[in-house]
Amino acid sequence: MLVRALIVLAVLGLAALGWWWWSRREGQVRHVEIPGALTPDVLGAPRGYRATYVQFSTPMCAKCPGTRALLQRVAAEYEGVTHVDIDASERLDLARELDIMRTPTTLVLDTNGVVVARINGAPTEAQAREAIDATPSPGTEYAI
Repeated sequence: MLVRALIVLAVLGLAALGWWWWSRREGQVRHVEIPGALTPDVLGAPRGYRATYVQFSTPMCAKCPGTRALLQRVAAEYEGVTHVDIDASERLDLARELDIMRTPTTLVLDTNGVVVARINGAPTEAQAREAIDATPSPGTEYAI
């Protein structure tokens, strides 16, 4: 009887540890640089002047609508930032190319369309702002 109780406690402990590890990764901003730019033709929408949130969603994703609303609200607060929502099930080729394994996954593009940050899972508002704040500001095209 004692052995069974210890096994149950060990399984519960491992499950709690796994849940803690998974929840710590949720929405975490990872700074990456994927070579090559994502053009407006590839995205199917115009990019922002400063940055672009590219959110990959699926119809069955429970957290995607909330993430969409959050990213649209944050993008509206920054000048030159836009939000593009891509249905990963319809754009499977692009999702595979960018290694999208779960939804929501958000890529942050700089002014040139280069991926500079990746958020796996639903971000918090602070994490969404962190991703934009870490994006290099565009320079001016004019020099005197």
